[in-house]
Amino acid sequence: MIASAGRSRTTRVVDVSLNSGKAFYAGLLEALTQVMGTAKGYLFDHGPRVAHLARQIGAEIGLSERAKAELLYASVLCDMGMIGLAEDAWENPVAHLDRDTRARVQVHPIRSEAAVTAIPHLEGVAPLVRHHHEWWDGSGYPDGLAGHDIPLGARILRLADTVAALGENRPNRRALTSEEIREIVVEGYAVEFGPDVTQAYLGLSEKRRIADYYAPNFHRVLMAASEELLPAEISPLSGDQLLEILSTLIDAKDPYTAGHSRRVAILSVAAANQLGLDDDMLQTVWAAAYLHDLGKLSVPLRVLAKNGPLDDEEFTEVQLHPSVGASILERIPSLRHLSPGARYHHERWDGRGYPEGLRGDHIPLLAQVLAVSDCYDAMTSNRAYRPSRDHQVAMDEIARGTGIQFGPRAAAAFLSLPDHLFHSIRGARPPLRVGAVQRARLAAANLLPDESQFLVG
Repeated sequence: MIASAGRSRTTRVVDVSLNSGKAFYAGLLEALTQVMGTAKGYLFDHGPRVAHLARQIGAEIGLSERAKAELLYASVLCDMGMIGLAEDAWENPVAHLDRDTRARVQVHPIRSEAAVTAIPHLEGVAPLVRHHHEWWDGSGYPDGLAGHDIPLGARILRLADTVAALGENRPNRRALTSEEIREIVVEGYAVEFGPDVTQAYLGLSEKRRIADYYAPNFHRVLMAASEELLPAEISPLSGDQLLEILSTLIDAKDPYTAGHSRRVAILSVAAANQLGLDDDMLQTVWAAAYLHDLGKLSVPLRVLAKNGPLDDEEFTEVQLHPSVGASILERIPSLRHLSPGARYHHERWDGRGYPEGLRGDHIPLLAQVLAVSDCYDAMTSNRAYRPSRDHQVAMDEIARGTGIQFGPRAAAAFLSLPDHLFHSIRGARPPLRVGAVQRARLAAANLLPDESQFLVG
C-alpha cells in the first residue's frame, strides 16, 4: 500500500499491489528472462540457447517435466549475477580474463543464486544456478563440488552452457563447428563434464537429434515451463516481489541509479492520484514505473557511467533503451499495457524528445507522468558526471519546463505533491516487501539498492 497525498486533493490510500494473478506474474518472469537477452556482448540470446540444448539433454536422460522446467529457468537466469559485477567481461569478451576480473566473475553464481532464491516459486532453480560452473573433477567454482555432489541439473547446465558459448561468435574468435565442439566435449569427459551428461549429449549429436534453436518458439516453451512451476493462484504480493527484483536488476546496471525505479514508482502513483486516475490506472502506473528502464541493460556500462558528455554514438545508444524495453513488454501479452510507459517516458511536450519525437497530448498520459518523476529523481540523484541537485532546485526546473519539456497536467500534479513525500523516499529504510530471508540473500549478494519501498502517508 502507498498513500499519496497532495495539497489540492484529499489523501486516500491506494492499493497498488498487482492483483492480476498468474498471467501477469508469468509475464514478469518472461520479461526477466528477456532482460538478459538485451545485453551487449555474449549474453545476447545466450540463455535461451543454453536452455534449448539443456532441455534436450534433460529429456534424453529422463528428467521429469518439472525438472526440465527448472532447468530451463536456471539456464536463462544463471548469469543474472553478472549484472553490475563484471560488465567488461561480457560486454567486451576477451580470450583471457585478468586476475581481478576473473575473481569478480567467479562470484556471479552466488549472486545469481541469491536473486533467484528471492523469486517466489523458483526456489528449486537456485541450486542449479549456484553450481552451474562446478566441474566434475572438483576444480570448478564457487564451492569446488565434484562428481555426483553436483546436482544433475547443474551438470547438464555446465555442458549446455559450454556448448552454446563455443557455437557463438565472440570478438576474439569465430563460432566453432559442431565437430570442433564435439572434440572439446570429449576432452572434457569426466573432467569438466559428468560422464552421464556427456554421453547423453554425444548420443544426441551422433544421431543428429539436436534440434536447432528457433527463437519464435521460445515464448511457448517458456510459458509451458511456467505452467509446470507456478501454482494455480499467484498472490498479489508475489507480483510485487518480482517487480522489486526486476527493478533492482535494472538499477544494478548503473551504480548511480540504485533505487531509481522504486522512487519513480512512488512519485508517479502520487502524481497520478492527484490527476484523479482510477485504481486500475494507478496499478498500471505503479508497474510501468518499475519497468520503464527495462531496456537499460542494452546500454554499455561505459556509456551509463561515463564521467563527461556523451558523444553522438554514445547518445544514440542511450536513446535506444526506451524502444528496447518497450519491445520486450509488447511481446508479452500480459505486460503489453505497460509498454507506452517504457517507450515514451523520454518524449518532450515540445516534440524534441525521443525515440519518436511525439508532441503534446500525442504522448500518452502514463508516459507524461513517468517523465516528470523520472527527471526529478535523475536531478536529485548523484551521477558520474555531476552531484545531486537540491529538491527545490529540481522542483523549480520542472516548473520552468512545464509546457516545454513536461506535460502541463502531469507537471502541475507533480508540483502539488507535499514536500514530506520527497523527503520520505530518501529517508531511513523500512522493510522491503520481499521477505526477510529473500532480503538477506539479496543483501549478501550486493543486489539491494540503497533505498527501499516506502509506506508514505
